[in-house]
Amino acid sequence: MMKIQDGPIIPGVGIGNIKLNITKDQLIVLIGNDYKESLLGRGTRIEIENAKFWISEDGKIYQIGVEGDFKGKYKGIIGIGSALSDVKKIVGNYVQVYDTYEIEKEKGICFELEDIDDWNPLIAPIEYIYVFRI
Repeated sequence: MMKIQDGPIIPGVGIGNIKLNITKDQLIVLIGNDYKESLLGRGTRIEIENAKFWISEDGKIYQIGVEGDFKGKYKGIIGIGSALSDVKKIVGNYVQVYDTYEIEKEKGICFELEDIDDWNPLIAPIEYIYVFRI
């Protein structure tokens, strides 16, 4: 299965060579035809080996998530496996929103943490990073 190219994670803009608000057809050109597609209540989700793309009813990507062996970074430092303590040190405070953590002063990005024993949000590794429309 295809993988998303490693590249910068830019809140509200995109991840690597894939930008928010491109169409499904534009996405397929970038990732190829080897993907899984799921219907959601509204829109669809496309999955490749290390990324997911949520497509709204207007046919455009509104959220991108990366996981697994994706090596791209937010601010050149924070990536999969980093911790919220790094986020706090480098970008500032975060707030919990449902199962994810968003940065107080920067919209369009959130982090989901790995479910580990002795779970502590400051040290649990980041398992998923999402960027979304602002």
